[in-house]
Amino acid sequence: MKGRILVVDDNSTNLAVLGELLERSGYEVRAANSGEMAVAIAPDVRPELVLLDVMMPGGIDGYETCQRLRRLSGYQGVPVLFLSADNAPQSKVKGFQVGGTDYVSKPFQADELLARISSQLELHRLRHQLEDEVARKTRKVQDLLSELNRTYEKSLALLARAGEFRDAETGNHTRRIGEYAYRMAELLGCDTSFCHHIRHAAPLHDIGKVAIPDRILLKEGPLDSEEWVVMRSHAEKGAAILRAYEEPLFLMAAEIAGNHHERFDGSGYPQGLAGQHIPLAARITTLVDTYDALRSRRPYKPAFEHERAIQVLTEGDGRTAPIHFDPELLAALVRHQDLFMEVFDKDHLVAEGNA
Repeated sequence: MKGRILVVDDNSTNLAVLGELLERSGYEVRAANSGEMAVAIAPDVRPELVLLDVMMPGGIDGYETCQRLRRLSGYQGVPVLFLSADNAPQSKVKGFQVGGTDYVSKPFQADELLARISSQLELHRLRHQLEDEVARKTRKVQDLLSELNRTYEKSLALLARAGEFRDAETGNHTRRIGEYAYRMAELLGCDTSFCHHIRHAAPLHDIGKVAIPDRILLKEGPLDSEEWVVMRSHAEKGAAILRAYEEPLFLMAAEIAGNHHERFDGSGYPQGLAGQHIPLAARITTLVDTYDALRSRRPYKPAFEHERAIQVLTEGDGRTAPIHFDPELLAALVRHQDLFMEVFDKDHLVAEGNA
């Protein structure tokens, strides 16, 4: 069969003539004697083309039938060829306006009608082939982009691992930071892309420490003023490392690395940024980084219990103050503190089990 055609006409003689002509030409024909019937059977018939009379007294006309067909699922692109004795230009224009693809006047020439039907079917099939090819190539591009993003994520994970070889506790810390940051971004209603990126970018906040000498990075006890200058340079060094790759994931990681020591009140470094001038990803990382640092043992302090860490964040302790953080983020952390406690406690148990 050359194709399936739905013929719609309220005149039984016209239906018989058209049916015989089309079947003799190799088409499969389905007939409807009203617009209502055409709309009712169309989902089951699934024609490749509709041959539609315009004037059908006693029911909906061809224009309304066409509009209803177009509203059916899968019928937006099916060719609709109007067949009518109404040759007025405005009638033809209306036919195209309601979704028709061609308009043939009665009485028609059989060869002309068949040629128009063949042309419309060929165009319809070519459009389908093109749409299928576009969809196939789109899927291929999406697969390639997904693979590329996975490669970027693996690259960031490898960079984060580099920091772990310098300091095992810092390694445990970086693994938790991504999960904290992801949960905070979700609580704030950030879009899926942002949440996904920050989960992989936040663990790189301290990657610049690979450029800090061990005698400073691993020093037991407080740093002197000269050592602090070197230690603080890790923010800019980290941003410089990550900015070499102009991809969204790396750029967010660079933004975080360069700004995670900025403070909401402007007292941080390296630029002394304040408030909304600090990128959101960095503001998130600053808060969750501080929470995790308070929970963890450091050369200069013991590990704090969750309740004590929350108290320090909200009340301060002389070193950390609530004005250092975005108040909206701090309020979210306090409201949903169990989510953050869960991340630390689970990771801490795993780390102890692997010890």
